[in-house]
Amino acid sequence: MTKRDGPRVVQTLRDSILRMELRPGTILDEAELATRLDVSRTPIREAIIELIAGGLVVRDGRKAKVAPLDFDEVPKLYDALLVSSRLVHRLAAENRTATDLTSIEKHMRAFEVAAETGNGVNRSEANQDFHKAVSQAAHNRYICEFYDRVLVDTIRLARACFSNARETGDAKNSATLQSHLATTVAHHREIYSAIKDRDVGRADAIAVEHYRLTKNRIMTVLFDGARSMASVEDLSLDTWAMT
Repeated sequence: MTKRDGPRVVQTLRDSILRMELRPGTILDEAELATRLDVSRTPIREAIIELIAGGLVVRDGRKAKVAPLDFDEVPKLYDALLVSSRLVHRLAAENRTATDLTSIEKHMRAFEVAAETGNGVNRSEANQDFHKAVSQAAHNRYICEFYDRVLVDTIRLARACFSNARETGDAKNSATLQSHLATTVAHHREIYSAIKDRDVGRADAIAVEHYRLTKNRIMTVLFDGARSMASVEDLSLDTWAMT
C-alpha cells in the first residue's frame, strides 16, 4: 500500500457508486474489493468509513452496503434540494470571489462540451462539477455540506432512472433530451451571470427555475413507466481502474 492508495480507493468507490456500477444495496466485501483494486484491506476499510460519513454507504449489521435509494423519499429529497439550492445560489451571488467565477465558468464550459458528446455519465459528472463550483462560491461550510449531500443523492436518483436507457448517439438526437440539455445550458449561463453580477434576487429565481427543470425531468421518468431499480444492469467490477 502506498500513501496515495487511500484517496484513490475512496474516489474509485465513490465514482462507482455514483455511476451505478455499484448498485444501491450492494454489500461491500472488503476482501473482494482489495483484490480487485490491488490494495490491502486497510485503505478499503478506511474508504468505507469515509463513504459512510458521506452518506453513500451504510452499515448493515457488521457489513457495509451501498446506501439504498428510497423512492418513497423522493418528495422530501426535492424539498431539500429546493431549500439548499436557493441558499447556495443566494450566498454565491453575495460572497463569490474572482477565483470562484473562474471555476464556475470553467465547469460551465465543460458541461457544454459534455452536452455535445452524447455520454450520459460525462454529462452527469460535468453537471455535478458545475454545481459544486457554485456551492463552493457560497463560502458557508454548513450550507454547502447540506447542499452537496442533497446534490449527490439527486444524481444517484437520476443515474438510477436513466441507467437502463444507455444514451448512445441515437439517444443524443432525441428531441426531448436535446431540449432538456439546451435549457440546462441556458440555465447554467444565467446562474453564472447572476452570480457574476452579484444579483442575489436573480440568482435565487434561476435556482428555483433550475430546480423545477430537474424535478420535472425525474418525475416524468418515475411516473411515466420508469424502470425499477431491480432492472438496473449489473456492471462488472472488472471494468474498474484507479486513476
